[in-house]
Amino acid sequence: MMNWKTLLVPHDFSTAAERAHSLACDLAAMCGGRVVLLHVSPIPHGLDAGQKLVPDGSDSAVRIEDYLQTAAKRRLETAMEGRTATESVAAVVTTGDVADTILAQAVNQKADVIVMGTHGRSGVRRLLLGSVAERVLRRANVPVVVVRDPDPDGDKHLKEEDQVRAEEQG
Repeated sequence: MMNWKTLLVPHDFSTAAERAHSLACDLAAMCGGRVVLLHVSPIPHGLDAGQKLVPDGSDSAVRIEDYLQTAAKRRLETAMEGRTATESVAAVVTTGDVADTILAQAVNQKADVIVMGTHGRSGVRRLLLGSVAERVLRRANVPVVVVRDPDPDGDKHLKEEDQVRAEEQG
């Protein structure tokens, strides 16, 4: 039997991440472990985390990093709803390079395993956008369980973000 006490689950609010979260909760229940949900918001290209912006409907400026983290915290809280009270789930929200931050948090949280979703990109999309799951898998010092999204085209909001990133890089 696995002795996984801390399961780190990177969560980007996609279907694949939600499936990984569900699997991690099942594994944690079997092992008597805890789940740490992690969301990493990349800072938009060309901006600095300390720069300020004025969100729609607001009269005051906030730091980009604070704005991203606040929005992500709300979404992670929603992702945690509906889980049974016996599950031990914590949430961590941060900014930075996604793969590097996942690996750093695996060390910081003393994770025994990383359970993460993948979008299953291939071809040009993978070449342009890279694969966070692949980077984590190659560099992690703990086992990595990768859960593939059965419908990689089902996450419309992620497809739009991918298009923006590809345009920024191209």
